[in-house]
Amino acid sequence: MSALELHDIVVDYGRVRAVAGASLSVDKGRIVGLVGESGCGKSTLARAAVGLVGATAGTVMFEGEPVTTLTRRARPASLVRLQLVFQNPYSSLNPRRTVGSQIADGIRGRARGARVQELLDVVGLASNAGSRFPHEFSGGQRQRVAIARALAADPSVIVLDEPLASLDASAQAQLANLLTSLSRELGLGLLLISHDLAIVRHVADEVSVMYLGRMVETGETLPVWRHPAHPYSEALIGAVPRPDGRGVLPDSLPGEVPDPANPPTGCRFHPRCPYVFDRCPRDEPPLLAVGGGRSSACWLVLGSETVNKEEG
Repeated sequence: MSALELHDIVVDYGRVRAVAGASLSVDKGRIVGLVGESGCGKSTLARAAVGLVGATAGTVMFEGEPVTTLTRRARPASLVRLQLVFQNPYSSLNPRRTVGSQIADGIRGRARGARVQELLDVVGLASNAGSRFPHEFSGGQRQRVAIARALAADPSVIVLDEPLASLDASAQAQLANLLTSLSRELGLGLLLISHDLAIVRHVADEVSVMYLGRMVETGETLPVWRHPAHPYSEALIGAVPRPDGRGVLPDSLPGEVPDPANPPTGCRFHPRCPYVFDRCPRDEPPLLAVGGGRSSACWLVLGSETVNKEEG
């Protein structure tokens, strides 16, 4: 059993179905990248994973127990080891309190001061950083503070919602390396939500590609990157700039993400797909194994033989 398991999650906001039956799992010591364009439901799924929003349908399990929606009451002790790091660390930190006191909030028992110093060192901040306030740090440093605060709860899984999006390239690279080290050294499971496939390729062991509320491809990162099994994955990878010195601009993904309140029939990607054929607008493809440890939701890749075996 994985540390964090999401199965057929549906999240509705009124008439808008932001997540339409998505599943994924995160094991300890593994980094799972969740990628897709803005508006595909990544952040909503992240919030459902930690209980910030309630799922309309489906189940979220953490270390064998259901993840309940957060209320004004204290969170169950069994769920404290499931933590979330937001995209904007400045908005999630209290500007009136020192970062050391905020990190200490998650530490149980005595010797809090020593543990704060240890966590600051783990995330690469100076020993005197604990006495300073959030506005005295750069964006990258504030994100390190947010990670240290999450680590204070001794988590087994951390969900990171676009943690690198607002940082410059240098800070992104440093934090990406930090996340990789933390996962390996502490045995942490990380769910990294990002629209930046280059970062995900660099740090993630596995990747799940999400489009309009559903998973369209999952698998080990390098096989997905080298031989994508869904046209949407292929388009996302093709749009990543390559520092090869050729001066050729990457292909841009045509069209826009459709309105989730009125999704296309059949395969949700078919209005933008270069390989669309007659079955695509009619039938929605399931997410099925296609070999090599990957799964895809594409009629072109699945083929009638594979689908017939699954349905039979």
